[in-house]
Amino acid sequence: IDPKIVLETWKKLPRYWMTSLRSCLIGCWMGITPGGATPASFMSYGVAKRFSKTPDEFGKGKIEGVVAPETAAHAAGTSALLPMLTLGIPGSPTAAVLLGGLLIWGLQPGPLLFTEQKDFVWGLIASMYLGNIVGLIVVLSTVPWWAAILRIPFPIIAPVIVVICAVGAYTVHSNLLDVWR
Repeated sequence: IDPKIVLETWKKLPRYWMTSLRSCLIGCWMGITPGGATPASFMSYGVAKRFSKTPDEFGKGKIEGVVAPETAAHAAGTSALLPMLTLGIPGSPTAAVLLGGLLIWGLQPGPLLFTEQKDFVWGLIASMYLGNIVGLIVVLSTVPWWAAILRIPFPIIAPVIVVICAVGAYTVHSNLLDVWR
């Protein structure tokens, strides 16, 4: 993919600010109430299609049909951390894993976490902002390379994927039997 195409797509995104805002609100709501990213994506797609002037173009590459579910999914994933940090109730599988990590470190999620461990909480929040900025830079700079992988024929790429997965399974415990489980 040509970097010019990526930049042209980015120039079109401001046109869909209302769809992004609506999808963000839907995603935040579904993240805070343990609904998850997948229902938020479907709900946002349906709402975007309902509000669109050209709903028949959805499913055929319309940018609005991509912006809506992706925005909602990301908003749901991030906002699922709110009930996890404040109440100790994970709103998504990712938040449940993070909750487990907090408990392993001896941190009890809830209102007291913000007063007793404020350095940790603000560090977590700052790392999320920084991670989004770094992620944006990495994605924008490497999109052409990742898209080029799609040009590799399946008979070549499939064995490479299998080998990488097998090596990864082996390296976890250095046990050859893990590859076949």
